[in-house]
Amino acid sequence: MIHTIFFDLDNTIYSRKSGIWEAIGMRINRFMTDILHISEQEALSLRKKFRTDYGTTLLGLQSMYEVDEMEYLEYVHDIDMHAMLTDDGQLRKMLSTISQRKIIFTNSDQAHANRVLEFFHIKDYFDLIIDVIAMKPYVKPHPQAYQIALDLAGYASADGCMFIDDMLENVQQAAQLGFFSVYIGDDNSHINALEHIFELPKILEPYTNKKL
Repeated sequence: MIHTIFFDLDNTIYSRKSGIWEAIGMRINRFMTDILHISEQEALSLRKKFRTDYGTTLLGLQSMYEVDEMEYLEYVHDIDMHAMLTDDGQLRKMLSTISQRKIIFTNSDQAHANRVLEFFHIKDYFDLIIDVIAMKPYVKPHPQAYQIALDLAGYASADGCMFIDDMLENVQQAAQLGFFSVYIGDDNSHINALEHIFELPKILEPYTNKKL
C-alpha cells in the first residue's frame, strides 16, 4: 500500500509548457554573466557540465566560486509566475481526492516552493517541504538526497512511498532505492509514466489498498 507521495515541484506540480523553468534558466544565465562575469558561451557550457557532474548549477558554481546559496536562489527564482501560470482550481480538486501523505521534494528552495503552492492554493495539502537546503550537500539524483528525504519524513525505508518527478534520472534513481517511481513526461516503456499530474489518481488507485 502506498502511504506517502514525494512530489517534485517544477515541471511536475505545473506543466512544463508553462515556461517557468525556461524563465529560471534565463535567470541562472544572467547570474553567471552579470554577477560572476562569465561569458554567455562559457555559461551555457558550464551549466551542461555542472548538471552532469554535480546535479545542479549551484553546486557546480560553488566548486569554482564563492557563491552565496541564498543570494543565488533568490536571484534565479525572481520570476513573475503570475504571467505564466493559471490556477483553474483543478489541481486542488485533484489533490483533494488523494488521501496519502504528500511531501514536496525539490532541488529548488523552500521560498520558491511556497510561492508555487500558494499560487495554486494547495499549500495546505503538503505537510513537509524538503528543499535544496535541507538535503545539502546533496541534490537529486544523488542517492544520499533520497535518504535524507526519507529521514526527514520519518521513514526507515522507501517501502510504501511513491516518488514523482519530470527528470528521468531522478525517477530512475528513486526506483533503484525502492520508491514506487512515476515519471511525468513522454511515455517510457521501462517505468510508470504520466503525461501530466492530473493522471495521478489513475495510476495511484490500484496501489492504494493493496501492497506493492
